[in-house]
Amino acid sequence: VHDQGYKVTFADVPVSYVDSLVQNGKLFLFQIYNKDFSAYSKGTKNLHTLYFQMLFDERNLSDVVYQLNGGAEMFYRPASIAEKDRTIHHANQPIDKKSEENSGEYSMFGYDLIKDRRFTKPQFLLHFPITLNFKAPDARYLNDRVRELIKQSDSNYVIGIDRGERNLLYVTVLDGDGNIVEQYSLNLIQNEYNRKKHTVDYHFLLDKKERDCQEARQNWTMIENIKELKAGYISQAVHKICSLVVKYDAIIVMEDLNAGFKHSRAKIGKQVYQKFEKMLIDKLNFYADKHIAPQEIGGLLNAYQLTNKFESFSKMGFQNGIIFYVPAWLTSKIDPVTGFANLFKLSLTNKENMVEFFSKFRSICYNAQKDYFEFSFNYHDFGSRAKNDFRKLWTVCTYGKRVREFHNPDNNNQWDSEIVDPTERIKALLTKYGVDFSSKTLKDDILKVDRSDFFTELLYQFKLTVQLRNSVANSTAPEDDYIISPVADKNGVFYDSRNYDQNSSLPCDADANGAYNIARKGLWAIEQIKAADDISKVRFSIKQKEWLKLVQSSEK
Repeated sequence: VHDQGYKVTFADVPVSYVDSLVQNGKLFLFQIYNKDFSAYSKGTKNLHTLYFQMLFDERNLSDVVYQLNGGAEMFYRPASIAEKDRTIHHANQPIDKKSEENSGEYSMFGYDLIKDRRFTKPQFLLHFPITLNFKAPDARYLNDRVRELIKQSDSNYVIGIDRGERNLLYVTVLDGDGNIVEQYSLNLIQNEYNRKKHTVDYHFLLDKKERDCQEARQNWTMIENIKELKAGYISQAVHKICSLVVKYDAIIVMEDLNAGFKHSRAKIGKQVYQKFEKMLIDKLNFYADKHIAPQEIGGLLNAYQLTNKFESFSKMGFQNGIIFYVPAWLTSKIDPVTGFANLFKLSLTNKENMVEFFSKFRSICYNAQKDYFEFSFNYHDFGSRAKNDFRKLWTVCTYGKRVREFHNPDNNNQWDSEIVDPTERIKALLTKYGVDFSSKTLKDDILKVDRSDFFTELLYQFKLTVQLRNSVANSTAPEDDYIISPVADKNGVFYDSRNYDQNSSLPCDADANGAYNIARKGLWAIEQIKAADDISKVRFSIKQKEWLKLVQSSEK
């Protein structure tokens, strides 16, 4: 009844009949207009214009996709800019370009441009609701249908999305075997307009706008609104991700909103990130590509419906159509090769506690051949949190250099950083207190030192050693935000994201590591679906011990 109760037909009305009604004052005609109907309009029409036109397209009659609903409203808006106050850019006169990303210093048009033209004339505004995908099946069962398709598919791709510290958003695409197919930041977004490619650095623009706002607050000057810039960025980012979904027939995996906002230095705030997620869900409710024929798959008359209608984050749970949510625990600060993560409790201040901490290591020695210190241990000896670890025995090495972050008193206590070599610092510390670091009894010799400041410095250098993520303050260079592991893989190689090359199947920087591991949790969720007898009761919240087992037993 619902489907059959809506019917639209078209009838030709003679122009002469309409003219007679108008002339006799019995009919008033209003022009429905937007910028896409202008003779000067450039590029592809806006999606909402195309939706509107489809209401009057005969191809929409047989199997209705676009339904015109009741409840329309008409509003009247008087002109708010008087004719004498209009700002006009006259035809064939140069206009300075606002965006630094545009080439050239000015633009030229062959017609007059009136600034805020819509406010210079009185207007009637017509608001009317339409239903998209009118005859689509009941979306309540969309989640189960997605799980069924995943279970039947032999080729599953996953798009991991991370809200990064150095990047607004980071995207990694994995195939079913866990290999990286694509990985890139969404700081830069490339568009094509009039066959010209145009790249916008939204990270730079938003950062600059925020600094300008901060300066305006301090100087009591007018603060320029950055809401429109953020909305524009989110729209562009959503479009890029939807294109990847279609390209790979992939699911999307993100951090669970209830637990995923512990990154105090993240570049994109919680409110903006939630807006991004909601806009992504809304877009995938009805995703149509306006550049392909309407009746093709993905066209205006055959669009994708990949998510349920958004109600609230609290009601959504761990799945909304093709979007899955996984726990955020240990996605970026973990070795993607060996699965090592820092599970130690290192906030120790008492000398006795620090001595007890180092006494739990199986051995502490200096490897003269490799020129680094080795700390061998069983994680199960270090408290309840470390007992979640799947692999018991580890050897942590003071290999490579780390970034030490600190408040710089010479710069108003702002965050600063320096490069530190833990091996050299520990050598100097042991020498200072008369400990022979080449001794075969190094652990026992360390425990004999009866100085609190000695153990404080030793603990600090150990803390730097197990610090996987290293970020140079006030730098935006990718190589200054890297993951380096203190644990060698089975080939004796320490993972260092700075050694990434184009043929690598591993993350290329720290935020890439976050997106990579979020996607890996998505692959785990797919495995649960494939193994389930009842797909409606699949658990997507991977436990900490399960996650560590997954990453530590799949060393490449």
